[in-house]
Amino acid sequence: MHSVLVVDDEPFVRLSIASLRPWGDEGFDFQAEAANGAEALAVLAARPEIDIVLLDLSMPVMDGMEFLRRLAGDRGRRFTAVVVLSAHDDYHLVREAFKLGARDYLLKSELDSGALRAVLEKAAAGIADSRERDSAIIARRHVELLKTQVLRDLLTGPVPPELEETFKELGIRIEPPLLACSFWVKDLGAVAARQGADGMGRFSELVAWSLAQVLAKWGRGEVVPLEPGQVAVLFSPPLGQGAPAGLEVMARAFGADAAEYVGRYLSVKAGFAVGPVCQRAQDLAGSYLAARAARNAESRIVLLSKRAIREGFANAEFSLEDASRSAGVSKNHLSFEFSRETGETFTEYLSRTRVEEAKRLLVTTSLMVYEVGERVGYPNVEHFSRVFKKVVGVSPVRFKAGFASSEAARSS
Repeated sequence: MHSVLVVDDEPFVRLSIASLRPWGDEGFDFQAEAANGAEALAVLAARPEIDIVLLDLSMPVMDGMEFLRRLAGDRGRRFTAVVVLSAHDDYHLVREAFKLGARDYLLKSELDSGALRAVLEKAAAGIADSRERDSAIIARRHVELLKTQVLRDLLTGPVPPELEETFKELGIRIEPPLLACSFWVKDLGAVAARQGADGMGRFSELVAWSLAQVLAKWGRGEVVPLEPGQVAVLFSPPLGQGAPAGLEVMARAFGADAAEYVGRYLSVKAGFAVGPVCQRAQDLAGSYLAARAARNAESRIVLLSKRAIREGFANAEFSLEDASRSAGVSKNHLSFEFSRETGETFTEYLSRTRVEEAKRLLVTTSLMVYEVGERVGYPNVEHFSRVFKKVVGVSPVRFKAGFASSEAARSS
């Protein structure tokens, strides 16, 4: 197994690369990542098993060229193969990168699963077998398994008295004030049907990894995978913002951002709930139980607003104000409660409702794309296409053509 470190300042690029195919089945472990060269050097120091680096050249803090210069001076990393990810106008940098020890390069515009697999296999072929590297991989995985188990035990309680010492030994990054967030995939049944039993493990890894991406932006803490479609996040404020005041508000903003991120990039419906702030790690079990309880029932105002959306989405003028009148609350109150309870904004839910109906019309009728858009509340076909592509991942035209092709293949 070859461990791969992806170094790019764009979280979506890192996630996309790891999601291109089931790399673990092909001998590549994509669990490591960094947002710049400085972070990458720290990751390499902590994880000696990493032997392949996918490196962007243009990054803040420390760019790819400086990373290569530092790496070249580290004799202990002589088995590390670096593959440069470059843009079309980076050829002068690529030449310099090869002088500094890069093994290969790949244009970002041409990055797909087949091209990346070929480059990775080429890099792996040039790396000498190392018993030390294999031992480091086994040791690292053992630590990660222990860490996950300790955090799971923390959420079920009671906790041992030597808790803080255990945290330090395993590199667990939580300290008060803190709270627990509960994340879940709402359409897990559809995901399981799509992924199959063999793919659910990888799907769960991607959910946890996606949450870690957003957590790094909003605060500190740990992501704790529990079971397929169920993840806890132990959330602490960023350094320098240790006061508990406002922590719950910050956690809700993180939760909404994280649920949107997971939903958008993994094509699922994600929800979240936040537990109360606690001053000791030993109290996280109670915070998590409260978060789990908060997610189980939608309030009356959310149920009424969803009914209003289902009944009025075809009207292009339908708005948050219309739904708030149906629910009997103010616009601001509905907006906050809707996001808190459902894990998505009112606008996102309205768009998704409209797009789901549009998908049905595209595959069951002969309506033109603009006619479908008008039927679901988008009289402007360009706006309809943009919203549809954001939700589904492809344009209405491509979606309809793909369905027609699959039907033709089944009938042949």
